[in-house]
Amino acid sequence: MQIIELYITAGDIVGGFNISISTNQLVSYNAEFTKTVKVGAKVENITDGTEAFVTSIVSDTVLNLSADIFTGVPYKSFKIYPLLERLELFEDESVSITDSIKNVKDVAKVFTPFSQQFNVPASKHNNKIFKHYEDSNILNSFDARYKVDALIKLNGADYKKGKIRLSGVSLKNNKPHAYKLVFFGDTIEFKDILAENELSSLEFPSSLNFDYTHANGLQKFTNISEVCIPLITHTKNMRLTNAGFKGTDGSFLNFRDLKPAIKVKTVIEAIENDYPEIDFTDEFFNSEDFNNLYLWMHKEKGFMANAEESGASSNTISTRFGTNPNVGWVLSTGSEVRPAYISSSGGTFRTVTFVITVNVGTSTDEYNLIIRRASDNVIIESFENQTGTQTFSAFMTAGNYGTGNLDVYIDFESENVLSLNSFTLGATYNSANYSTLDFYTIASGTYTSPALTSSNEIIIGNHMPKMKIMDFLSNIFKMFNLVAYKQDNQIRVIPLNDYYSEGVSYDITKYVDTESSEVKKVLQYRNIKLDFKSRKSFLVQKQQELLGNIFAEESYGNDNWDGTDYKIELDFEKMLYERVSNEDTGALSTICQGAMLDKDLNATLGKPLLLYIKNESTTADFEFEDTSTSTTTTITNYNRPSQVYVSSSGTVSGGSSALNFGTEIDEFFLEPKGTNLFAKYYSDYIVGGFDRQGRILTTDAYLPLHIILNYNLNDKFIIGNKVYRINSIKTNLLTNKSKLELYSTTESITELENGQSTSLPRIAEIEVVSKTSNSINIQWDAVTGATAYKVLVDDSEFSEKTDLTSNISPLDSGTTYKISVRAKFNISGEDVYSVDTTIRETTTW
Repeated sequence: MQIIELYITAGDIVGGFNISISTNQLVSYNAEFTKTVKVGAKVENITDGTEAFVTSIVSDTVLNLSADIFTGVPYKSFKIYPLLERLELFEDESVSITDSIKNVKDVAKVFTPFSQQFNVPASKHNNKIFKHYEDSNILNSFDARYKVDALIKLNGADYKKGKIRLSGVSLKNNKPHAYKLVFFGDTIEFKDILAENELSSLEFPSSLNFDYTHANGLQKFTNISEVCIPLITHTKNMRLTNAGFKGTDGSFLNFRDLKPAIKVKTVIEAIENDYPEIDFTDEFFNSEDFNNLYLWMHKEKGFMANAEESGASSNTISTRFGTNPNVGWVLSTGSEVRPAYISSSGGTFRTVTFVITVNVGTSTDEYNLIIRRASDNVIIESFENQTGTQTFSAFMTAGNYGTGNLDVYIDFESENVLSLNSFTLGATYNSANYSTLDFYTIASGTYTSPALTSSNEIIIGNHMPKMKIMDFLSNIFKMFNLVAYKQDNQIRVIPLNDYYSEGVSYDITKYVDTESSEVKKVLQYRNIKLDFKSRKSFLVQKQQELLGNIFAEESYGNDNWDGTDYKIELDFEKMLYERVSNEDTGALSTICQGAMLDKDLNATLGKPLLLYIKNESTTADFEFEDTSTSTTTTITNYNRPSQVYVSSSGTVSGGSSALNFGTEIDEFFLEPKGTNLFAKYYSDYIVGGFDRQGRILTTDAYLPLHIILNYNLNDKFIIGNKVYRINSIKTNLLTNKSKLELYSTTESITELENGQSTSLPRIAEIEVVSKTSNSINIQWDAVTGATAYKVLVDDSEFSEKTDLTSNISPLDSGTTYKISVRAKFNISGEDVYSVDTTIRETTTW
């Protein structure tokens, strides 16, 4: 029998703003700290993420803190988190936890630990914590709309951290008997954090924005950078002849025929910056493959909104008034309003009023002033066809803005380039309760615009493809078969193959209850198909018509097997690129292009497109036109779109990812290059599931505490002479009985192809001796019987060594590399290898 302890945070999170600066203190207006806060509670400065603890409660409005986290200007947002308190449990109440991270029966989904519903008594102590939730007349009762932090201990040791949901109260004789709870593991609730917000709501560094000009377009088309322009046309159909590389209308390529692309890593960083709760590890997202992946900024079909051809206002001052006081409008007088939380709850309304003054030197030119919500670009207020100096008032309430932190763009648009004498904003954050007649101003300040001249500027956030942030992450995770879990207050993201390779083994033979068990097949499917949802461009459609196969798709299985088809589909676009030939001579050029044109050669939209970009040299007659002067520039290199990552030297390593699920002929190299997504990220997992010898074993076991507290879901369990992976474990914490769902392991297809065996001794560990911006020096201990050692970098062979060191170079600076070493043996005249020992290490800058 285990001793189970369950702790939850008792009380509400207290939020507000500090109203003055006092060393090691929090001073807040209209607070009730003596009623709502306890000594030891954690205090977070939301503005900068610093934390401290309450050391004493001075009064309703003043707390003493363990650290000085409120410095500089006042009116910084804070949260105070309640302490963990132990709940009383029924003596015979069982708590069952189901643990699973990747279910072999549902390949595309990621699971998290949770329990079945269990009950705790409505004791005097628990009633105090849950504040008699059964009585709806009690004001400020337990808020069951939110999950609260929780901790389960077994025999005094921490077992699981997570969240508790109060789902209800059972009554006996009209009195509370038990509270019904559900425990959720410490996982990443992306959907709760990101809500319905779209990619366009993300805040990117202003340094990435650029003026929409020929000079900038040419520079970004001929150089690789964080935001650059690949050769993908959105409207023009380009052909190569003796007359040069021209559109079918006879015109040369110009910058308005193209759209920029942004590194996906930069999008990930913007998500982390905008949502502090999300902090990914760099192991995968900083790898060479991912760090060089781009997202094409194709928000609308045809020309960008900045182009004259789109008919939109071409000159804009776009400024952001959001949660970060260091971005956008600059506070000149008064107190900082940001962040301001718009709400309507319990009769209390929190609103923001804007008074915007536009002082225009030219009184006849028309302009528009638009306020739009950053999360989805919905217009909150608009003032159109204005002239001269004007003052505009706008009100942000829960009715027109919604509930949440105020985050809006304030756009000044004009057909002509206008210079403003001044562009100022007065912002007032108000709180009102019409029942108690309690009205007050939380903060009020006057701000100046960081820009006073309208320009035709590409603002990155405005041109992000239409997709929810949650959907973008979900599709990235499916594309690379990633798992994510909390580790040391970060979200560790790693490919499933690598996650499983890190596991250890536990022999649980003597703990298994052999009285009853069940064996069944692993997969209930005959085929697993991996594909992209959208193929809007004419070239990929034409290829499918001519060849009858679906470009970039892959399937594994057999139509004659029992079961149904299982689909993993990415909500991304798949484009086929074209390496063009001179239509007059037939000579193959080094120009390789994409075209987002439909079968009728009209502009089309499609889904967000991911690609690699290679700066490619060309000797073809390639002119880039400046339409403002009707002159052209001969270019000798350009940014080529690619399905596979190509190094700056022009080589493709065998381990580089190709952005197709199946093996395809690379459009530029005219032969397969890199490793497709299925082979690199899915094959070991899926092929093993379809193996004829594959089985799922369901059995009971009484695992000892040292295994329950320490196992990870990538570990293996050994029963007799058979090795199994964990599909799920459901543990009754009271009785210590676990229901195990395990699936048998076979040698992975990758290991078989590499001549590796799990029975051979492997290297114990790899030590990093030193590293620079372009090299990593490693060493390892000898393995008995090994004749040599293979060193691999990002799954590609780097060298074979007979000594115990390797200096790996050249590498890119600030990039995370997967480094593996496998021992080589000669058995009966054949070379065989151990499984890999792997580390991830980042080069310096």
